[in-house]
Amino acid sequence: MKKIIFTVVLFLLITQTYGQLNPITNLNWEHWYNCPNNYFRLTWNTPDISQDTLIGYNVYRNNDLYRFQSDTILNHEENGIGNCPENFLEYNSYGDFWIHVTAVYDSTKIESEYADSVYNEGTIIFISEKEQRNFRLFPNPTTGKLVLDIQNVDKIVLINEQGEIIQIFKNENQLDLSHLPKGIYLLKIYAEDNIITKKIILE
Repeated sequence: MKKIIFTVVLFLLITQTYGQLNPITNLNWEHWYNCPNNYFRLTWNTPDISQDTLIGYNVYRNNDLYRFQSDTILNHEENGIGNCPENFLEYNSYGDFWIHVTAVYDSTKIESEYADSVYNEGTIIFISEKEQRNFRLFPNPTTGKLVLDIQNVDKIVLINEQGEIIQIFKNENQLDLSHLPKGIYLLKIYAEDNIITKKIILE
């Protein structure tokens, strides 16, 4: 009986301790291009008061820790404003990645869960208005068959909502995605010197 009571009490203590580690909310990502530089601003709200003492935040690119910080902003802006270098955007060979932030608490030295993620499309490269206007992808939403109306496609990278690369297509303008689960995906299209990112819905 004592063993059962001890187990229940231990379970309640663990639940209260870890359950009160509130996550950050309202993660917001802004990214813009002002030739020749990329600029960005990542902000979030301080979490609600928790049972433990908040000491700062861990910023992740995909599942890799980028850094720990105490501010609720990570930015690189014009006129030298910001606390982060532009190379924050240089994460992998494809450039794009998901960003999430966790709250770090003092006595437990553990992190909260993350309640939100934002997607960075990678370094912005100038694409002429004419090229953007002439580009078409249809139908979207799609049941699996996609046609890309664009010339000189080098490769197309298909990415899921978790930031994982699902498939890479080479020199193709017609894609068959019917074998994939329904959901939202990103297509990163490399055509000559341009990179175009499009969100698609697979029904």
